[in-house]
Amino acid sequence: MDLFPQTDREAAIEVLHASTAIYTAEPVVDQLLDMLDWPNDDRRLVDPSCGDGAFVGRALQRLLMAYPAIDDAHLVHVLEGWEIHHFAVSQARARVAELMVAHGRSHSAARELAQSMVRHGDFLLEGPREPVYHVIAANPPYLRFVNVPQPLRDEYERSLPDYAQADMLHSFLDRCVLSLHSDGEIAAVTADRWLLNASASKLRQKIGERLGIAHLERLDVMSAFYRPKLRRRGSLPRVHPVGVVLRHVSQCAAKLTSSPVYPGADLQEEHLGPTLGDVATVQLAPWLGTPGIFLVDELKGRALPREELVPAIDTDDISRGQLGVPKRYAIRTQRDRQPSAAVLQHLRANLHRMCPRGRRSPEWLPPEPFEKFDLSQPYLLVPRIAKTLTPVRVAAGILPVNHNLSIVAAGDKTLDELDAILTSERAMDWVAQRAPRLENGYFSLCTRLLRKLPV
Repeated sequence: MDLFPQTDREAAIEVLHASTAIYTAEPVVDQLLDMLDWPNDDRRLVDPSCGDGAFVGRALQRLLMAYPAIDDAHLVHVLEGWEIHHFAVSQARARVAELMVAHGRSHSAARELAQSMVRHGDFLLEGPREPVYHVIAANPPYLRFVNVPQPLRDEYERSLPDYAQADMLHSFLDRCVLSLHSDGEIAAVTADRWLLNASASKLRQKIGERLGIAHLERLDVMSAFYRPKLRRRGSLPRVHPVGVVLRHVSQCAAKLTSSPVYPGADLQEEHLGPTLGDVATVQLAPWLGTPGIFLVDELKGRALPREELVPAIDTDDISRGQLGVPKRYAIRTQRDRQPSAAVLQHLRANLHRMCPRGRRSPEWLPPEPFEKFDLSQPYLLVPRIAKTLTPVRVAAGILPVNHNLSIVAAGDKTLDELDAILTSERAMDWVAQRAPRLENGYFSLCTRLLRKLPV
């Protein structure tokens, strides 16, 4: 491509393709296609982001086996693919043409059919916005909008609704629903985050006005994809894939609403008893910004008034499930009261190092003030990023930091009883089914989720 000049948009498409091109393995494609009412007479199937043609190719094989005498016009009417990247288009067309030849078409006829079947275009901007398709089978791109190259991002932001602009996956799902007939269905490999994240709540609600969940399962990232382009050999896409089938709400027991959906959990399960939020106060520990400003080590702490310091702990103070002696201090300030001269001098000497998102006014307030954080009771500290629920008991008067979770008894349960609940196998199974997944077997734990933990 260096031999040919590119427009800004073409260069942006190259960057986008390098960031999002992940190919789907045939067993996963076949499993999803098995769940669809297709091929079936005039029902039309489309892959709106077909890449090298994995879905289109497997669908074409089924179509030619089911209707060996199908004429060319009907064939391109009931099966279609869209792809924005020129080289991926050529790959998909080559795959389609090869299958056509294997089923008796001439090479020239196969090339013409492949040209018609695989469209070189941007489905988000050029695809239909009225009911055209009966089946959508795809592995749409996953990329947060902030990472979409600017020329494309500008176009999408002008064209797409606000609720579909957090991620390209959201945009494709929204456009797919617009182009689907009332009796249509969507089968897709997606990242799980559109089902979990608060940023996708409006998207879930909009899709749920028409469609419900007919099937949902987690996929193994080790086997769901093959030959991810432009990645180091052996590296895996940083997604947690699911296979999902959406159909008209009247055909689905599992509704899709603004509420999170947890792949792997029973979609019909409803806990009606008490939860952890009923018997405990679950709080998010404050983030105090760049270290060395509001969060200081022992050496710096010695130069500041002790009454304005609070012992603070993070996960690196925990070893083998036990809390060590706190080795840092948080500077305690109040919104309506200027701190001592020593504290003010320390802050003014160091605030220039504070990252932009941590700057507050007045200057003596940390990024997340903790003046109302209750430190009068002992609590359980739960690391926010962990492989298991591992609560650690902490004495009163010690501040947790950096968005770890603190759990304080607030009902008739003792702290020991809360510890037993959190460390039970049942609790860990419940969390593992619902917590957002990170790399290497870690989960992201949050207050909203733990408050719902059944007791």
